[in-house]
Amino acid sequence: MNPLNAYLAQSVLEERYAQADYYRRTHPERPAAAPPLYDSVTIRRVTPDDWQAVERLSQLEGRRFDHGAALLAEVGERVLAVRSLDDGATVADPFSPTAELVRLLEARARQLGGATPGAVARPLRRAAARVSALARH
Repeated sequence: MNPLNAYLAQSVLEERYAQADYYRRTHPERPAAAPPLYDSVTIRRVTPDDWQAVERLSQLEGRRFDHGAALLAEVGERVLAVRSLDDGATVADPFSPTAELVRLLEARARQLGGATPGAVARPLRRAAARVSALARH
């Protein structure tokens, strides 16, 4: 290796070490945010007794949630997230960490063959096409 190249490489390394040291001194280490750990989560279908809790969640999010086939994620005695099996709409408690619960609901809905937002329109379009074809005859 050329002595000039070695000197240049050493100079670049020393500069980068100095920058890293400066960054460490000026930026205190942030504590890592611990992911929410729920001891147990219950994923189940919504029953008529649950619609009051579902309505509370929809009001907290400021969105409408239609009554129909749905799954909910329950931690302890609290309903924290609900996903519709009809249209894939989801409401969750905005004041609790619910991202993991929503992913669990999506996975369970897929297992049950629940609708994704685009999957509802396809059967409806096919049915509408059949009805219009019958009406023409």
